[in-house]
Amino acid sequence: MKNDEELPCVRIAVSLPVKGTFSYAVPKRLAAKANVGYRVLAPFKNRNVTGYILEKIPRDHDETLKIISEILDPEPLFHKEAVPLFEWMASYYVHPIGRVIESALPGGLNIKPYKTALLTEKGLKALHTHSPDSEERKLLLWIKDHTGKRLPHPLKEFNDLNKKGWITVQDRLSKRQAGPLMRKFVRPKEGIDLQPVLSERKASSKTTNEVEFLTKVFSSGPLLLSDLKGAVTNGSYLVEKWIKKGVLESYPGPVYRNPAGKIIFPSPEPVELFEQQRRALVHIHACLDKRAFSSCLLHGVSGSGKTEVYYRAVKHVLRLGRQAILMVPEISLAIYMESIFRSRLGEQVAIYHSGLSQGERYDQWMRMVRGEVGLVIGARSALFAPLPGLGLIVVDEEHDSAYKQESNFRYQARDTAVLRGKMEKALVILGSGTPSVQSFQNTITGRYHLLSMPERVEARPMPDAEIVDMKTPEDEQSENPILSRQLIKALDKNLTAGNQTMLFLNRRGFHRLFLCRSCGHAIRCPNCDVTLTYHLKEDQLSCHYCGFYSGIRVKCPSCGHEGLRSYGFGTEKLEHELRELFPNARIGRMDKDSTRRKGEALRILKRFSDHETDMLVGTQMITKGYDFPEVTLVGIIAADLSLGFPDFRAGERTFQLLSQVAGRSGRGSRRGRVIIQTFNPEHYAIRTATAHDYPAFFEEEMELRGQLGYPPFSHLACLRLKGNNKDKTAEAVHRFSLGVRGILTKWPKRGKEIQVLGPAEAPISRLKGKHRWQILIKSKSVSLLQHFLTEIERRYKKGLQTSGVNLVLDVDPYQML
Repeated sequence: MKNDEELPCVRIAVSLPVKGTFSYAVPKRLAAKANVGYRVLAPFKNRNVTGYILEKIPRDHDETLKIISEILDPEPLFHKEAVPLFEWMASYYVHPIGRVIESALPGGLNIKPYKTALLTEKGLKALHTHSPDSEERKLLLWIKDHTGKRLPHPLKEFNDLNKKGWITVQDRLSKRQAGPLMRKFVRPKEGIDLQPVLSERKASSKTTNEVEFLTKVFSSGPLLLSDLKGAVTNGSYLVEKWIKKGVLESYPGPVYRNPAGKIIFPSPEPVELFEQQRRALVHIHACLDKRAFSSCLLHGVSGSGKTEVYYRAVKHVLRLGRQAILMVPEISLAIYMESIFRSRLGEQVAIYHSGLSQGERYDQWMRMVRGEVGLVIGARSALFAPLPGLGLIVVDEEHDSAYKQESNFRYQARDTAVLRGKMEKALVILGSGTPSVQSFQNTITGRYHLLSMPERVEARPMPDAEIVDMKTPEDEQSENPILSRQLIKALDKNLTAGNQTMLFLNRRGFHRLFLCRSCGHAIRCPNCDVTLTYHLKEDQLSCHYCGFYSGIRVKCPSCGHEGLRSYGFGTEKLEHELRELFPNARIGRMDKDSTRRKGEALRILKRFSDHETDMLVGTQMITKGYDFPEVTLVGIIAADLSLGFPDFRAGERTFQLLSQVAGRSGRGSRRGRVIIQTFNPEHYAIRTATAHDYPAFFEEEMELRGQLGYPPFSHLACLRLKGNNKDKTAEAVHRFSLGVRGILTKWPKRGKEIQVLGPAEAPISRLKGKHRWQILIKSKSVSLLQHFLTEIERRYKKGLQTSGVNLVLDVDPYQML
């Protein structure tokens, strides 16, 4: 179709799994709003899809373009400065740019196509004539009972009915789920004043509060109709009366959904900073004043005052008329930090994370786009905050693996934050008491500037740490299999002294394992290659990966015996044991199970902060950045759990977890104590964490990484393959592996710079019903690795899909399970 050559042209990214961007013409009626950051509805092949305008481009008059159908937003959702970041992420992480943008924006915005079906007359006859047990009749009956509903997958069965003329398949578009919350407001009509209205009011009017009502409406500006009706007893009558008289009018308007509650953790600004904080801020302020890109690693031990440095940096950038992002690894920590910063900065602070409702996220996002906030605090997704004048990005606990997105679009938020800072000429501060090996190496090579804060504020000592070797002979052990004698004694002493305790166990549930008493078979998830965990509160066995659950009265699937025996323990059982040992203690638990309800994490932290809880049991959720001065004892129950993971970062993660949770102790005026229970007391990660010796850990870890050629000595990518059929998946994977190596044989020179390991079954070989394989790729050249991955996807992704196998490219992988 030949389009009008005078129409303007835009480049858009479509929200589909396709690479590249596409040029479209803009009809004259939409030309004024067709700017960067707007979503559009555009024809793509045989359907309409959501697209994002990336730029206006000159028209190539030799090119025939399709025309966009509609602009979907009243104002842009992102600024032009975001486009280079989206393009870089799409290239580096080998991901469709439309899907990159969709992941960055608040959820629920997009209008998505789907298919529905209607029965024809032939279909109705077939419904009545076919056997009740036939599959075709079941499908026809489903369509009859679900008119207008989305057809379930697989669609092939419905396509067969369509070919027979029994149904007609229709394309529909879903409604957006997120957007402004519209409510009715009341206001005086333009040009009408209060006094003439009061003068013309009939003296005989018996409505006693009418004058007060009118005065309120005229003096207050637009009022929510619901508020007005609630505030005035006869509000409904008065509103209707004066609208009919033409004095007032009602109209729809947006209502802001504010996710911020009461300030739970007020934090007054200290009068004076400590010397190490002042030294760090001298460098930070100088970088901010230059308005140029810079990156630094703030290496401060736990309790050294990093949060105060962050606050002063944010305060300085706001004075310069620019804005800031503060990223934290956990939603609960985002809530905690937001309370601290909002107590000082007020409504300049916005919070943004996946724990908010879709409407709340939309409202916060639009506040950012409009430049109404100075600071955005949030978890990983805060990276994309659409601030028009970004000057500072702080990534707190930069070492945390939670900054790596592990589903759909897999990206590393910390590394991308550095790239965003470079693109927008902002300062990036990576903060940690236990920096990642890669970040610390970047300070050695000069890529990052190192800022050290090696002491706690007020010269408070680091906690005394002691190791309990759980391999001691049985007659020397505690009767309790979870808690050692030393830890039980320390818990009792700390409770008697009126101090608080934190107990860390990075494993949820009550029992970790149910075994058959007859044959020893472990009860496993039918969908995943993992054992089921018993949860006492729900009294059921659950899979922590796919959500499967069952009762505990099950027969052994191997021998049919009904007698099961439980082994192992998690946070739920630890809490139970503590309640039996210390019946008068106030005990809380913070893990994924206890914080499912919205706001529950904040309530648990608030009770602990107010000393309404004596002992807090938790997973790694309690290890992050919290400051509770009354905590003088930390117990680490199973320090070596993370050492057993099949991952080259296992030692690093163990050191970081132990150091972080140990750092919660002794942050007040009383000295802290840490008791570490382990079966591997001589492991370098446990030994150096106990000694609070990061340099020694870094030296040993780097020596191991160098010998094995792992990051930071190379760049990694993991090719993850999964399919429904075990044998067909294995066969397709091995064919794919030969093809991957075949590419390298055609690169005689540079092919030798890439190492391919595998294929091998994933450590969890089946997950959510899918059989899983992995191939690991190493290269010292990141550009060569990118080229190789792009070539692999181009050649093999579609072919694998036809074999029923899905290929996922994971660049810079963190999760190796």
